[in-house]
Amino acid sequence: MERSTIRRRVLRIGFWGLILYTALSTTLVWAIQLGMIPIPERPKVVAEQPEQKTEGSALSETAFTEQFVREYLLWTQGMEESRAERLKPFWKPRMDVQGGLDFKRSGWNSYAQHVNVWEIRERKDGSGIKDVTVFAETILTRADNQKEQKRVDRYLIVPIKKAGSSYLVVEVPHLIAPPVASVPDEPETEEKKGESVSEEVRGQIEQFMKSFWKVYTTGEPQEIAYFRKDNQPHSGLAGILSFMEMKNLSVYQEGQEVRAECDVLLEDLASGAHVTYHYTFYLVQDGDRWYVVRMGQGEE
Repeated sequence: MERSTIRRRVLRIGFWGLILYTALSTTLVWAIQLGMIPIPERPKVVAEQPEQKTEGSALSETAFTEQFVREYLLWTQGMEESRAERLKPFWKPRMDVQGGLDFKRSGWNSYAQHVNVWEIRERKDGSGIKDVTVFAETILTRADNQKEQKRVDRYLIVPIKKAGSSYLVVEVPHLIAPPVASVPDEPETEEKKGESVSEEVRGQIEQFMKSFWKVYTTGEPQEIAYFRKDNQPHSGLAGILSFMEMKNLSVYQEGQEVRAECDVLLEDLASGAHVTYHYTFYLVQDGDRWYVVRMGQGEE
């Protein structure tokens, strides 16, 4: 009897609790919907906008300027009006149609064989004008003798400005001196080399190197492998260069290896021209034989 009473109480409490929960949750939902209970706004997540790339504008500036320079450096005696018409779309209004050039007395006709933009700099005065430095390889032909030609390399600055979806040349282009590279000062460091080897060892290496170069410029990869410590086939210069002479050989002992430096005179098989390369070799001795561990071209 007592258990039955407890069970009924539990059921009654659960029933009224469910009714109360349902009533409260429904009331809250309606209150939120009607705006009676304000809800704090969630912070908006704004996707980061990628930085606008300037590659597109640089490409269009380059294309426009190179096209202009080809037309600007193209002239033929007696065809001044034709040149003016070709250049007209490039100029801003009221500019000299010939761009400051008077070639009536030059005695040479001109065209640009190669044109390349060298540098683009925007002026710092806020004008929006960009100074484009251009290299042009031009061919001049004598007006009264078509067989007489000469090559003239030119550098010029072309001031351009954005105009709608294209550009305009806003000032007369002007020729400049070629850019000059400035060589940075490098501290002189005395290279530490190993100990000098005996004359006997030097003689062995000299003979080995001459044999190596003959095979390296004529042999198959398997033949070159015979001279290598790893015994791996290695492509040489067969069919490209032939061995002429080795000179300025210097040999030093560096730990377990011997360092050999030399200048090698080679002949280009295609043209017959001679070329001198500097090589550095690292060699090891195994028994009475020498092997190449590694080799490289140029100063080390």
